[in-house]
Amino acid sequence: MAQFPLVHIVLLNHNGKNHLEYCLPSLLATEYPNYSILLVDNGSTDGSVEYARENFPQVVIVQNEENLGWAGGNNVGIRCALERDADYIVLQNNDTRVDPRWIAQAVRAAEADPRVGFVGFKMLQEYIQGEDPEGEQFEALMVAWNHLEITPTNHITGAALFVRAAVFCDVGLLDEASAFYGEEDDLEHRARRAGYKLVRINVPLWHYNGGSSREQPIKFSALAMRHNIRNMLKNETRHEIWRQLKWMVHFVCLPRVQFDERIPHFRRLRPSNFVVNSVILAYALLWNVTFFPSTLHARREAERRIIQTQRRWTTLGV
Repeated sequence: MAQFPLVHIVLLNHNGKNHLEYCLPSLLATEYPNYSILLVDNGSTDGSVEYARENFPQVVIVQNEENLGWAGGNNVGIRCALERDADYIVLQNNDTRVDPRWIAQAVRAAEADPRVGFVGFKMLQEYIQGEDPEGEQFEALMVAWNHLEITPTNHITGAALFVRAAVFCDVGLLDEASAFYGEEDDLEHRARRAGYKLVRINVPLWHYNGGSSREQPIKFSALAMRHNIRNMLKNETRHEIWRQLKWMVHFVCLPRVQFDERIPHFRRLRPSNFVVNSVILAYALLWNVTFFPSTLHARREAERRIIQTQRRWTTLGV
């Protein structure tokens, strides 16, 4: 591979002009000699595209006529990046700010081991505490950072997901049946089973994590629950599916369950009182029963790709 592998940043946007105003300048301050930004716009009507085109001509803009969701929109960007011979692809939310050294250090971590398929960052999520809206803590962490630390992990959030391009060639793109939530979980699960590793580096990254999920908690809880169940059915053993479903029923439906409300996943599973939550879970289960044949087909296709990739690792002796 080249001394400076080609990195394409796929920046997904839907009516996020206010986020692009700080995100794009931050991304363009990246200290790495071989990267480009693909702004994939999901049918915005707030002037996002016009703003980006006028102020950042170096950014490649791909316009979708409608909102294809997180998976669908990112898949458009991934295909474009693969056509441009990307070595690495970053799936990046528009409500983020980055340390200028982020790409160089992620490449360094990935190049150290051909099995590293994903690299995540030290994520500061402003909404958790609500005490750092200007990113002062983030700025302090950037000043303090002085050496790379690489830590194995089992999950990396889709807000900033640095991926070896070969992963998509081996295990496939994001599952577009999951319009919102769980898409990166499914991709990472398939890649782990195929033999890829996930690591996190200590370079800081700031994530606002606002958006429509706060404004429409019931809708997005329904999406999160149904796609959590789909991911179980698509990726887990029968025993594990049963275990996770039992946990979900207990957590969602029982009254007076104690949980850490700072964790978005838990908030999505319990957006309201236990009666409303139970109705949402019933909908999620019914949806999965209805679409079980397509989920089973996706499971078989994923299994085929996983076995094929495992055999390739064995042949390469890596």
